[in-house]
Amino acid sequence: MGIDKPDVRFVIHHSMSKSMENYYQESGRAGRDDLKADCILYSGFGDIFRISSMVVMENVGQQKLYEMVSYCHNIHKCRRMLIAQHFDEVWNSAACNKMCDNCCKDISFEKKNVTDHCQDLIKILKQAEKLNEKLTPLKLIDAWLGKGPAKLRVSDVVPPKLPRDELEKIIAHFILQQYLKEDFSFTAYATISYLKVGPKAHLLNNEEHIITMKVKKNTKGSSKVESSQVSNSEAERKMEEKYLGNFQNTNVKKHGNQLKELHSETTKAKKRKLDNLIIE
Repeated sequence: MGIDKPDVRFVIHHSMSKSMENYYQESGRAGRDDLKADCILYSGFGDIFRISSMVVMENVGQQKLYEMVSYCHNIHKCRRMLIAQHFDEVWNSAACNKMCDNCCKDISFEKKNVTDHCQDLIKILKQAEKLNEKLTPLKLIDAWLGKGPAKLRVSDVVPPKLPRDELEKIIAHFILQQYLKEDFSFTAYATISYLKVGPKAHLLNNEEHIITMKVKKNTKGSSKVESSQVSNSEAERKMEEKYLGNFQNTNVKKHGNQLKELHSETTKAKKRKLDNLIIE
């Protein structure tokens, strides 16, 4: 980025970086004067496949991307500890002092059994393969929800009663765990990512094999997949209030007064024009 200023107060990523190395360098631009700074990362399901199609030809590009995806989807470990582990360093999460979004959460988590979901997705993908059809991530979710072309749906797959964003997190989890994998199609104009059955899918042939996923513990007895995006963190809310709230309030008042003045001048001009017409 070419920025070497000590007093950068915040760094905002509109989407995830290609690798942990890139993210560490980019987020490190903030707070070089040892004062408090905010680093906010917005990430989404589509980022995985958009970036993956860009780095697929690199030597370890996809591996590095999945490490970044794993960092974004982690909802319970200290962010600083995750970065330290990536670089083979040791970090005590207690030293974080609740400065990252995971450490400042006062939420309990539990492991949720998502084996049935994985089995359903594999059934859909196998049927599509028999029909010589390729499924993009979005088409896979549609087929899972019982939408889209009828030939892609599987009769014994019951559509899950979960929001679409939670289904996206579950699929991302299966990709990271290698139960699903990406397959690429190269054209003259684009590289398209499709999903196929992954190398670990055969483990599901064993009825005792279970796939679990860390989810937010709901006191009402049901579990909800917790978003790990830093965009939902306390740090973001504070930053928005600090950097946007005052600015917006000030400008609303300022522009409000300008609009009032403009409206008043326009009304007077119309009145003068009307008076002149009456006199003539």
